[in-house]
Formats: sequence, C-alpha cells, structure tokens
Amino acid sequence: MSDSPAQEGVSAPRQRTLSVVVADDDVFTASMVASALRALGFDAAQATTVEQAWQTIEASDPNAVVTDLDFGAGGSGAELLWRVHRELPWVGLVVLTSHLSPELAVGDASLPPSVVYLVKSQVRDASLLADAVQTAIAGGAHGASEPEGDVRTVTRAQAEVLRLVAAGASTRRIAAERGTSVRAAETLLARLYTAIGADADEQANPRVVATRLWQQGRVRIR
Repeated sequence: MSDSPAQEGVSAPRQRTLSVVVADDDVFTASMVASALRALGFDAAQATTVEQAWQTIEASDPNAVVTDLDFGAGGSGAELLWRVHRELPWVGLVVLTSHLSPELAVGDASLPPSVVYLVKSQVRDASLLADAVQTAIAGGAHGASEPEGDVRTVTRAQAEVLRLVAAGASTRRIAAERGTSVRAAETLLARLYTAIGADADEQANPRVVATRLWQQGRVRIR
C-alpha cells in the first residue's frame, strides 16, 4: 500500500510562483516583456520609471528584476540595479537593453557583478528571457553574447560622443559635456563617423546614420 502524502490526504506544499519586476520607459516594451514572462508561468509586474520600479520592488519582494538601462532624464537602469544589489542582494538582476555595451545607453555604465546582460535584438524567443531570469535568480551572471551581422566598434570616448549624438546634442553641447573646444568636438565627431562608417555615403547625413546604428544596437566598445 502506498504511504504517499496524497494517499494520506496530505497535500504537497505549493511552490511559490517566481515573481519578476520589468522596468522599461517604453510602455509597449514593458508590457510585452511582462506578458511574455507571465505566459511562461512567472508573476510579472511592470514599471516605466526607475522610481516606480523601485516602489514596485519594495512592495512585491520579487525574485528578479528585468530592466532597461536608458530611462532618459528620470534616472537610469544602472542606478536601479545598484540599489537593488545593495539593499536586496538576493534579487536576481537582468539587463534588457538595445545596446551591446552599457556605455552606449548610460553615461555611468558600471553594473553590479551579478548581472545577466541581454540585448533586445538577440532575444528572439521568450524562453531565452526566462532562462536569463532563472540564471540571475540562481546567482549566475554573463555579458552580452557575440552579435551576428555587421557591428561597428568604437572607443569609450567615441561611445560617449555617439550617445550624445543619439540624444540630439549639438556640437556645442558635446564640446561642453566633454570639456573641449567646439573645434575639438568637431574632430571627435569626424573620427566617430569614420570609425562607424557613417561618413561613407556622401548623400547621407552622418548624424542620422550614427543615430540609426545606435538605435539598432550595431555598435560595441572595443
């Protein structure tokens, strides 16, 4: 005769559903990622600002956080990750960004050591996202995978200039941000455009080409 708990009328303990907070300033992206995780059996809440994400994390005590890095002027995903790392070190951390290198998304690109780093264009299957969440919860970490296709390489200084170009900064503002003269900023821009091939087509605006490459996540830092 079986003496299993079910036979004796004792139900097995119910496992807690893993919970995730998804943070992205694009409402559609946050909703899509959260929905994909829910379809795979996770509890998923979503937030569109860094502050809202932190409030949701405090209220829900999630197993993991999946966050973009660039939230515009309202803080950054890197700041959110460091706060979670310091105050809730048991929470798994996943970056989901458009950029191969974090410096292309935010000025302060330092990330906690326990981050799983995903590039949006490489996540073609929701199961990859679920695997990343599970890896983060287990304490694993890894950087961005080697991309397929045409990728341009820049220096860290050029990456900062590219991020400013993509944000619509004028040459004068770039000079101010870099602490250089306008002429020096023009030289930095010319070298950036050459490095990423944005000046290859004389009919194209190199600023537009550079911004498109940045948006497509086709630039990495050497």
